[in-house]
Amino acid sequence: MEHFDVVIVGSGPGGYMSAKLLLERGKSVALVEKSVFGGVCLNAGCIPKEGLYKLALEKSKPRWKVAVQMVQGKVIEIRDTSLKALLSKGLTYVEGDGELIDERVIKVGNRRLTASHIILACGSKQREPGISPEDVLRGWAIPKNNVCIVGGGAAGCELAFILSSFGFKVYLVRKDTVLKGYRNIPEEFALKLEDALERCGVKLVENTKNVDADLVIRATGRIPNFCQERFPFVAVDERGFVRTDSFLETDTKGIFAVGDIVPPMGAGYAFEKARVAVHNILYDKERVFDPRKVPVIISSAYQIGFVGDVKDAKISVTKPLGINPKAYVTGNDGIVRVGFDDSGRLVYCCLIGKEVGEILNLCATLLGKNLEEHLSFAHPSYGEIINEILSIKQEVCR
Repeated sequence: MEHFDVVIVGSGPGGYMSAKLLLERGKSVALVEKSVFGGVCLNAGCIPKEGLYKLALEKSKPRWKVAVQMVQGKVIEIRDTSLKALLSKGLTYVEGDGELIDERVIKVGNRRLTASHIILACGSKQREPGISPEDVLRGWAIPKNNVCIVGGGAAGCELAFILSSFGFKVYLVRKDTVLKGYRNIPEEFALKLEDALERCGVKLVENTKNVDADLVIRATGRIPNFCQERFPFVAVDERGFVRTDSFLETDTKGIFAVGDIVPPMGAGYAFEKARVAVHNILYDKERVFDPRKVPVIISSAYQIGFVGDVKDAKISVTKPLGINPKAYVTGNDGIVRVGFDDSGRLVYCCLIGKEVGEILNLCATLLGKNLEEHLSFAHPSYGEIINEILSIKQEVCR
């Protein structure tokens, strides 16, 4: 048997970040991957989506097939560089399907890997059969002319905008307002996004009746990619998610779970779960996973992002994002909604606009804090919106 400090199953965002942090702290790590290094996020999700989104915003863009090839070339470069970096730090990379045959033993083919701790990062898979957004982003399914996307969530809205920008006729099927499943996104923001999508040429429909499409894409969500038969010492809930405590340790002591097998799903959450799990392995369970601290961004005809939880806000205020000088110069016509608790601390922020990512990151660093008047930002810059949020707080939190 081969012994390690930690064995990690899955090399997506949760598994990759866990390995990186542990190796940087001198731990011996084996990383098991049955498919391609990097998981869905790197190979068929966030990274290729972001690359195609950037191209979609350009006035002069390549043909779709060329664009996908360009982005996948960059994906390969990132994948190779990232894996080499981990290997240079001493990672043992094991290709194959992992199976937990004892509480501290992972079987991969003929190999037996033992560890003081195990981190499961098995990822997620498509909820329904059919062509997925990931198939399209990867270039496994090529649109021709008319495309029907079923699902009004983040993946559906993002892909609808991208494909429409590349000249395809796109139908987006949603039963209700888009992004309905995100309680932290106000309905007025979702409606504003719908208007923008329609202006981009996306046709919003309630069903596939009378839809003429040569490609139907199922963007109806994802489910945990966890096979309990292969990990019999780990309990799951009724939805198939791995059961963990607030420290991300499973029912079996020493086995932690991160990534999409623990809700909520998403790469940003996966990175934070990895940081929490590694901290608790190193320092004996003292850090709790709090999804409210993780900023989430959706890039479509507008960008929509949020951090915190609207339920924590005792006072909420909505203002035009155009009050920011940089936003004014670039023609931004977005909106910001902020929420404060009884003590005047920032506990929630949601933005919609052309470029809201950097503002959202600033809000994330200030979450749970009383905003200070001495904060300084470059002028003109998007960060100056924090000064306006401070003014809003002073106005409503007396």
